Amino acid sequence: MLRGILSGVTAMRAQVRNQEVIANNLANVDTAAYNRDTTVFSSFHDALTMMFRGNDFPQALGGMSSGAVVQDIQTVRSVGPIENTGELMDVALPGGVYFAVETASGTRYTRRGDFEMSADGYLTLGGFRVLGSGGPIQVEQYRSRAIREDGAVVCDGTIVDVLNAYTFPDESVLTKEGTSLYNSGGTAPVPVQDPGLITRALEKSSVDPVTEMVSLITAMRAYEAAQRAIQSHDETLGMAVERVGRP
Repeated sequence: MLRGILSGVTAMRAQVRNQEVIANNLANVDTAAYNRDTTVFSSFHDALTMMFRGNDFPQALGGMSSGAVVQDIQTVRSVGPIENTGELMDVALPGGVYFAVETASGTRYTRRGDFEMSADGYLTLGGFRVLGSGGPIQVEQYRSRAIREDGAVVCDGTIVDVLNAYTFPDESVLTKEGTSLYNSGGTAPVPVQDPGLITRALEKSSVDPVTEMVSLITAMRAYEAAQRAIQSHDETLGMAVERVGRP
């Protein structure tokens, strides 16, 4: 009976985390190139409580776990819808290609393409300086700025630098930092010479609000079901305690 209460509490905690992930997805529905996250649950530690070996009797692997838990939060790496903006400093990346930006913690990677100029005149993405073949790219002194399909940064009709573009043979090494940055964990990326950028366009968020709302409702109902299960076990336990020792 106490195990039932523990299982209910574990399920409620898992669904709270699930709702947090869904809420974060919904909060980034308008964030350029945002990849949605999904919650991966593990039930009974992904193992049977009994293991069979040939014709032998079942051998116990251990006690039954306390129920479903959040095993991992995974990023769904899918390309969002491409929207034409007409802006010379907007580009969309092909699938699997990333830009490099400079942060206080080192080089990070991003699929954002909504370039801006910082107050000190550097080309930035999400507030971080973009890295080109010559390092951070200075564009303040120019009147016109544009980005070509091959990644060249053209200012006043002259190529001033080329954006660093990379791919990763295994994108699972990338861990999300914030909403649009990825940390490679020390894994070296593969440079892309001609990334084939889509100019005057942006990759929108891959979040589908309707799908996320349905998932949120499902998570809330699962939470409520676990809550009712706890209440039922609590009432049963109370009745058992009350009747123990009665003649």
